[in-house]
Amino acid sequence: MPNDDPVPDPSGQAEAWQPEPYGNSLHPRPAPAAMLQRDKFIGFACDADSVRVLHTVLAEHIPNDNQVHLADFRHALTILAAMPTPEIVLVDLSGEEQPINALMDLADVVDAGTVVLAIGEVHNVNFYRIVVKNMGVKEYLPKRLTEDLVAEHFLPVVDQLAPRQMSTRGGRMVALCGARGGVGASCVAANLAAYIANELHRHTMLLDGEINTGTLALDLNIPTSRGLSSVLEAPQRVDQLLIERCVQDLGDRLHVMAGMEALTWEAPCNPEGLVAFVQAIRARYNFMIVDVGARLTPLARQFMFNAQQRVIVLDPTLISIRNMEKLYGLQGGSGQASRPLLVLNKAGAPGGLTQSFIEDKLGVALDAVIPDLPRIVGRHSGFGTLAMRQRGPFRQGILALTQALGVGGNFNHPQLLPQFQPQPVHADAR
Repeated sequence: MPNDDPVPDPSGQAEAWQPEPYGNSLHPRPAPAAMLQRDKFIGFACDADSVRVLHTVLAEHIPNDNQVHLADFRHALTILAAMPTPEIVLVDLSGEEQPINALMDLADVVDAGTVVLAIGEVHNVNFYRIVVKNMGVKEYLPKRLTEDLVAEHFLPVVDQLAPRQMSTRGGRMVALCGARGGVGASCVAANLAAYIANELHRHTMLLDGEINTGTLALDLNIPTSRGLSSVLEAPQRVDQLLIERCVQDLGDRLHVMAGMEALTWEAPCNPEGLVAFVQAIRARYNFMIVDVGARLTPLARQFMFNAQQRVIVLDPTLISIRNMEKLYGLQGGSGQASRPLLVLNKAGAPGGLTQSFIEDKLGVALDAVIPDLPRIVGRHSGFGTLAMRQRGPFRQGILALTQALGVGGNFNHPQLLPQFQPQPVHADAR
């Protein structure tokens, strides 16, 4: 749905940044020295249908506080002239008799480094070539907009922000979510992190993204901390010292950050602050394993968006199969693998669906299968021990998952893209 928040009121601010003419090409004016912080995106469209399509497609790719507004081109100019220009600006040229001249007017009010996207009513190849090749517009789409067109032509531009937000250097971030509650995603996440750390000797951070429940802390029998909560409340505090103080050590190479806030406490979800936190973790660890749970909170969605690999844990039930379509539809960042890895947990449980039936319904092979072993798993849950330490089918399932991730000696998994091979961390990695 389109954002109903009012557009910024420029009254009393317009004189702060006076337009400076730049001839006949879309070269932005120099940014004032005071503009130390810029939003990532702001968009404008003249009609509600376009606003709805843009908001639907871009919602998972832009920070939550960035918006698509219902405003015509001239109103958009007034707003942009009274604010530090975001990194990406989307404008609607509909209704402008001279859209080329309108873009020249836009050049007077955008700041240095701004990427401009445009939509409009002109269906003309020559017009497209002029605005893209000569006017500095990054991409132009004629109306009527569709979700497929916006995803194909605008998303690659928006996602170019991701390399600046998430450095390619450092360890890999893997986000595990449950297809529904109770499938055992937390158990799989804890045992996966322990296997990578203890058996493969990779420095690993295990993080509980379900910050209100404290599931990982309970399973591993460790104290909770407010580390992640503190980071979310004050992202400017993120540094290696804060991380050191907030983790629990479970061996030389496995460290855990798990909290348990009140159920009424809502995690602030500042995308830029979360990215800074993830960067700090990835700079120090080979792997960051995040248990995001099954509720898909805003915080969980941010973790899943920024991960290099998503893993979906399901159990042999129709509810899990039904929810898979929704989980598959969640957008991922530009640095993410082509599809999530699928783990069937509790395979063979009484009354459960068969593996062949599940694969037939999903139309894709499962990447790892962990059998239903209530005695073995129950013996370890809550006692600070891990089922993967005991040789047998559970450990083999965790091993299959590490191989699907490209860890543990098998780097040729068919679903693993080349850029997701394990990457070296900084020299000071733990």
